[in-house]
Amino acid sequence: MSWLISAALICCLLGGLIWKGYQLSRQPWNLPLQGIVGFLAFALIGRILRDVVGDASLVRGGPVWSAVAWHAPTSAAVLSLLFFFDAATLPRQVAKRRTRRNVLVLLAAEVVMIGAAILAPAPMSIPYMSVIYFAANAFMGCALAACAISALRYARQAERRLALGLRVAAVGFALTAVTSGIFAAIDVEYWFTGTLFMNIIGVNGTLSFTGIVAIVVGLLYPAARMRLTAIRIWWRQRQAYQALGPLWTALHHAFPEDEFLRASTTPWDSLRVWDVHRRYYRRMIECRDGLVRISPRVAKLREDHPANTPLSDLIAEALQGSPVDGEHQRAVPLAIPETNSAHDEVDELVALSRAFAATRSATSGRAA
Repeated sequence: MSWLISAALICCLLGGLIWKGYQLSRQPWNLPLQGIVGFLAFALIGRILRDVVGDASLVRGGPVWSAVAWHAPTSAAVLSLLFFFDAATLPRQVAKRRTRRNVLVLLAAEVVMIGAAILAPAPMSIPYMSVIYFAANAFMGCALAACAISALRYARQAERRLALGLRVAAVGFALTAVTSGIFAAIDVEYWFTGTLFMNIIGVNGTLSFTGIVAIVVGLLYPAARMRLTAIRIWWRQRQAYQALGPLWTALHHAFPEDEFLRASTTPWDSLRVWDVHRRYYRRMIECRDGLVRISPRVAKLREDHPANTPLSDLIAEALQGSPVDGEHQRAVPLAIPETNSAHDEVDELVALSRAFAATRSATSGRAA
């Protein structure tokens, strides 16, 4: 199961890197995007190296170079994430200056890690591995604490939905920073005593995982909310598009010249968000144009029918006449909502279309 999780993680990182890398190729000057691409690239390298060279820890032991191969790119990934927040919230030159300083700190930490691996007397020397872990945990603890501060700074500048996600992420960053500091203290304790407090390691690992989950949830929350909103709009427009079908079909049959020119379509067009949006508004406008064309006939029929005659009945009867009837008469408003809202106008047209379909169905039933 672990290999399956690792493969899924690699696929997600690779897919995100290709997507954001393509965006960066079109906006190479975008500093926050550079930070995201750097984070995805270093996280992907670290994940692949961990699978290739094997895992290593103070508890289980393992090759010292495995610890370096995992922690060096992971530390760079955390620094890239910090660069993203700095670039998104600070002036361009200030963000660059802070990043150059942070890169020097990262290089110092990685020199310590590599030096410990070189000086280790054996390939699986746990004492020297504690030095590697201390350098990595100390650096990532400081970087994650800085990410928490930057995320809160970003939240103060952002709109409400994004600000909520950033505050949740800031809590996650702060929690993982604290757990990284505790892990660094455990590394020091192990260097001097050669013992590990397994209960503390277990609890701290759980807290660290909780912090990572909070970071992921916080960073994904705004995008997820946006996507859910887009899906709701897509579903509502698709339902309205289909509900307008009976009225649109009848009006289109009577006035085919009012149809907009259509772009080439494919079977997938009925599902794509943009195509559903475009078809929805086109059908709404074509229905409204058709009602304008038919309105003089409806107004004339209304004079000969009771005042409570449904509009759908009058339209159905008007459509049975000649297309040229009332061609030069003045148009009158039909199915106009009380408010000036496009959403209410669509609701009015949908209600009319459903009533029109019921009228047609009843008429067909009597004829049969």
